[in-house]
Amino acid sequence: MLYPGRDDAAHVRAAFDLRETFFRGASDPLVPGAWPDLVAQARAWPGTTLISQELFAPALRRHVARALDDLGFADVHLIFTVRDLARQIPAHWQEDVKNRFTTSFSDFTAALRRKDRNSVKVARLFWGLQDPIDVLGRWGEHLPAENVHLVTLPRPGAPRDLLWKRFCHVVGVPPESFDLGAPFANPSLGLPEAQLLRRLNASLDQATSDWHFYNDEVKHHLAQDVLGGRTDSPRIRLPAEDRVWAAEQAAETIRALREAGYDVTGDLEELRPSPSADGGRHPDDPDWAGIADAGGDVVEALLRRIADSEAELARLPAGVGTRKADQIELLRADITRLQNRIDRLHAGTAPLVRRAARALSERHPAAARLREAYWRLQSASPRDGAPGPRDTAPTAAEETKTR
Repeated sequence: MLYPGRDDAAHVRAAFDLRETFFRGASDPLVPGAWPDLVAQARAWPGTTLISQELFAPALRRHVARALDDLGFADVHLIFTVRDLARQIPAHWQEDVKNRFTTSFSDFTAALRRKDRNSVKVARLFWGLQDPIDVLGRWGEHLPAENVHLVTLPRPGAPRDLLWKRFCHVVGVPPESFDLGAPFANPSLGLPEAQLLRRLNASLDQATSDWHFYNDEVKHHLAQDVLGGRTDSPRIRLPAEDRVWAAEQAAETIRALREAGYDVTGDLEELRPSPSADGGRHPDDPDWAGIADAGGDVVEALLRRIADSEAELARLPAGVGTRKADQIELLRADITRLQNRIDRLHAGTAPLVRRAARALSERHPAAARLREAYWRLQSASPRDGAPGPRDTAPTAAEETKTR
């Protein structure tokens, strides 16, 4: 079985490429052509190919039609993994918070319950990813029902590897042949961590709204590495006032999925929220003690990152880093050499220096150090001919916008 792609983000970029979209106000030079690249690898592989990424789910029907046409050489099967709303809603909300959203939990659930839910951004994004009836209706419309597979998540307390075994059963691989000990790089946030990050998102100004900066420094470093590493915090739970509606929604979903006749691995009854005697603290009720404790870890992590950056800059060759203008000229020289390797950059996105520097730094460690130096220069006062913080206008990146 082939899991195609040249790095961990290949399937993410392929999903964006197929859907002709990206984070608002930003671009990635590696996105254009990412979908055809996966298709070409699948075509060249003599056996089964697995393409797996939740960002394919919101694809419009025209994007689905293109995908199935591109994969016309293969026997296509669709697999959708789904869990009950009592767990899915809190998980999705905190993932939104990790992507710069500032929506309160109450506003989020209110949007999900609206009859015109597609008119509200956060609800449209949620249901486009999480509604099995909608997603399978678009992706499975022209597939035989037996080629559409639904995998349900076991209830809390089930063996940790049960979901993995169900997935392996569908794709046809022996589950014991794989090492499950490797850590997963997208940990969930606890309640105070999510509350802290949501407040941080609201306070960030334009200087930190560039998507690449936020993605690297806030989402991956602070949210996932620092806040996601805290293990003793209370979990985010669906409040009691939302559980009745979630149960009603689950009943309708189960009925529709049974009528559709899809192949189900697991039990559709697992989509009903489990009874909960205590929903815990409401996600909008601030846990100030927990927020303060998490804030201390954030400050410590930022100070360590600054110290590491200072040490890295100190190891640059002699003469580099003494004058801002010299550093900028070195960075510009590397960017010029990179120009012929970047094509189809989207107009009106992140400044060229940032885009090219990011692509270069992913390939060369020395350029990564120069990229850090450039960020430091951008936050300093203009002198020695170097650009100041107001010479560029980064744009906000809050959502994945389908065109």
